[in-house]
Amino acid sequence: MPQDALQELLQEVNSNWTTPQDRFSGEPQFWTYYSAGPGVTVKGWPSQGGMYTLDVSSRVEIEFLKLDPFANTRRPTNSDPDWQQKENAHCDRMRHLSPTWWPTELAWLESGISGMLDERSNNYVRVGWTPDGGVWVWKTTKEDASKKGGAMLQNARTMEERCSVIEKLGGSFYADPKDCPFLNLP
Repeated sequence: MPQDALQELLQEVNSNWTTPQDRFSGEPQFWTYYSAGPGVTVKGWPSQGGMYTLDVSSRVEIEFLKLDPFANTRRPTNSDPDWQQKENAHCDRMRHLSPTWWPTELAWLESGISGMLDERSNNYVRVGWTPDGGVWVWKTTKEDASKKGGAMLQNARTMEERCSVIEKLGGSFYADPKDCPFLNLP
């Protein structure tokens, strides 16, 4: 991994805490933290353990996840009596867009630092939800997405446009989202 990329990753990790005391509390401060971009990595910590990550790069995804497109989104603190319920609701929304689950935050960090391309880091899954509750899913590799122009999904202004682009790119439609093998829905 190039030194600049490693420095950026470490800066992102360090930016998840706002004070020196927070670094040792073990409590992450943000669901999203914008850096140079494009896009943002959304994180969530479900009650069953581990951590979800989801790289998003479109306003449609940000709005679907009910996050602020112009500011870092703080997560509820453990002192909030409803924090786990809010965290689980956030993770459930993430699961509608096929995030990657990691057993620990350290496992996620190590995957980025090692530069190893395991199956999780090479997957390219993009999801669009129809107004009637169906789902369009395009699962491919990052290389294939690059060849086919997957970045055009960033230009969708609505979830309906996103579904049209996913269909155009060769995605699959699931009238019942629970039939989709790429989503881990509640």
